[in-house]
Amino acid sequence: MKIRDKRQEECLFKILSNDFEGYIDVSPRFGKSKVICDAINRIAKKQTILITVPNNDIIESWSVEFDKWKVTNDNIKVINQRSLHKEDPKNYKLIICDEIHSLSKKQREYVSKFRKVFGLSGSISKDTEDILRKELKLKNIYTYSIDKAVEDGIISDYAVYKIPVELNSQDKNIEAGGNKKKWMTTETKHYTYLTQQFEKFKKLSWYKPALTNVKMRCASNRANFIYTSKSKVDVAKKVVEKFSRCLVFTGRIEVAEELAHAHHSKSTEDNFNKFLKEGIDKLAVVEMANMGITFPNLKVGIFHQMKSNEESAIQKVMRMCNLEGEEKAKIFVIYYANTVDQGWVDKALTGFNEDKIHLITNIKQLDGIE
Repeated sequence: MKIRDKRQEECLFKILSNDFEGYIDVSPRFGKSKVICDAINRIAKKQTILITVPNNDIIESWSVEFDKWKVTNDNIKVINQRSLHKEDPKNYKLIICDEIHSLSKKQREYVSKFRKVFGLSGSISKDTEDILRKELKLKNIYTYSIDKAVEDGIISDYAVYKIPVELNSQDKNIEAGGNKKKWMTTETKHYTYLTQQFEKFKKLSWYKPALTNVKMRCASNRANFIYTSKSKVDVAKKVVEKFSRCLVFTGRIEVAEELAHAHHSKSTEDNFNKFLKEGIDKLAVVEMANMGITFPNLKVGIFHQMKSNEESAIQKVMRMCNLEGEEKAKIFVIYYANTVDQGWVDKALTGFNEDKIHLITNIKQLDGIE
């Protein structure tokens, strides 16, 4: 019996012995869909089951899995989790939440109305674990970590390279000021100003809740500055140029289009499909490629921007670690040093093995990374 088969049998036993109550947290490439199909085939064939998924692409993938593993229950419905409110919980014996970590608070409230809840994911953070326990009364019944999957050879090994960038304190290339008077300033001075504004209204909102929206607008202004500033985009370009094939993650459409062939909410599927079929070798995406997608021959991921979400970071990094093999996946994370951006990255990387995280202090060090 292969190691993956053995681990799947262990997981299947835990699911059945807990009567589909709880959640599993297993590495990508584990084969969680197969395990769920096997488990469904072991229970009463007429049980009504609702499966929720975070996006429509995964709906079709479940249909493929049902056919592949010969699921005979005709009383299964798969929906986008955004459509949960349209379903009557009384009509189902069981709800299975695929990528359960992606449920919003409102969606979790609705899920709690179902008679029996089961969840699956590959990136449960400590915060989400606490939420699932408190709000849905769910416990973790089986874990198979990414590190264990690497050790067992189920997914490729990986290395994360952090690349700190200093804000530009020399060039006055940032427009500042209001409608009456404008002037040019440096990235360093503008970041300092935006941070001071945020801190000011953060404190004021404690005493005047009506200023909360102003505080949030200040936070948004600072984030947009970090997402689009030239010095970090310039470093990202240099990293992209180093590799023949790579997937780039960023937070703004204009930046994606500057870094590589782009795929985002306003684009067609052309570039995405070409990248998937290896017609193009560099793709920049905005808020996409989190889950349910396997890209062939992809071992380099570049984060021009990383949000402070551990689960999202894991899902994105795993796009580069999908396949077995000796070649190590290389992940590059670019961020502004000594800013809130560095804090976001540190939080996002919480779920990764610290021994696999390295610091690049000079862009020339990339030449030594094979």
